[in-house]
Amino acid sequence: MTDLLHKLVSAVLTGGLIALVGALSVAVRRRRVAREEASAPAPAPAEDRSQTLLRLAQQSDRSRDELAAQGRQEEALAQARAAAEHWRELTRMRPGRFQTQRRAALGRLGELLAAAGQEQQAAQVRQEAARLV
Repeated sequence: MTDLLHKLVSAVLTGGLIALVGALSVAVRRRRVAREEASAPAPAPAEDRSQTLLRLAQQSDRSRDELAAQGRQEEALAQARAAAEHWRELTRMRPGRFQTQRRAALGRLGELLAAAGQEQQAAQVRQEAARLV
């Protein structure tokens, strides 16, 4: 009987120790995960479409001017078209904003079109810019 009681107590103590170690292990893991999450850098906020377009429009403006200064007129004209389109899209997305930038981009596009001998298209672009006043 004593032997049976001894085995029973031993089994209960062993089971209790195993449960305690398991619970401590889970608690340690939870604390480690919480610490790692707290120290991890916050994810970058998602950029909205207007911010992307603004960046593209500004890049196209810079590229247009650099290419024109280098005498690479066809490439400058392509960048001028891209810039004008980006500014158009931005003014559609945010009415009342970016009108000045759009007008400037259209003016530069008109100049490059005229220099390339595309007077009809240049006149259309100038008319679009004049309507923005």
